[in-house]
Amino acid sequence: MDRPLPRRRHPDPHVRPSIYPAVQNMLLAARALGLGATLTTLYLQFEKEAEAARGLPPGFHSYALLPIGYPMGRFGPVRRIALADVVYEDRWGQPYAT
Repeated sequence: MDRPLPRRRHPDPHVRPSIYPAVQNMLLAARALGLGATLTTLYLQFEKEAEAARGLPPGFHSYALLPIGYPMGRFGPVRRIALADVVYEDRWGQPYAT
């Protein structure tokens, strides 16, 4: 990237992170319906332009976009990795005692 991304601050710093539980629920619901979805915040580097393009009134902000659609190609069940393969206790490599 040729220029640093601008940092925009909402007057209340707790607002932005408070939306992520709802975002996670939307992503899970999309998956359950066979839809592909992802969280994107890259557009925030052009936040004012993006909000104007979506017709948001002054004082209203978006904090994430969720492109949702039917995926092309293979979109099968989710594979889960064993907990012991990704979780350690106290330090790296020390098995988690379940």
